[in-house]
Amino acid sequence: MVISELAKAAGLSKDGIRHYEEVGLISSSARRAGSRVYRDHDPSALKTIENVRQAQRLGLSLKEIRDLLAVHDSRDFSREETIDFLRARLAIVQKQQSALREVERFICDKLKRYEAGNNCD
Repeated sequence: MVISELAKAAGLSKDGIRHYEEVGLISSSARRAGSRVYRDHDPSALKTIENVRQAQRLGLSLKEIRDLLAVHDSRDFSREETIDFLRARLAIVQKQQSALREVERFICDKLKRYEAGNNCD
């Protein structure tokens, strides 16, 4: 399928598809049509894009997703491996939330002192 078809089916822009291709998440092959050359994407790219979106919802970066897809393409994960992976991601997210709560407390304390007219330095 050409990029416009894939983009429409995936709900992405053509630039988004190109970016996914640049970072190695999906691939395409050259297809000649008359004097023009088009990039042809296998229909399986749509499933890959769906998997990428799910992984992004887990908080993974595109680089992490690319590495994960490479492992996933070479073998299937067991149920236990998937559970371990999800638990590890949950621990990371909880740690990030904790760090953000600390930042929030700091900002709130600073704001209260400024609003009260106190020196905040």
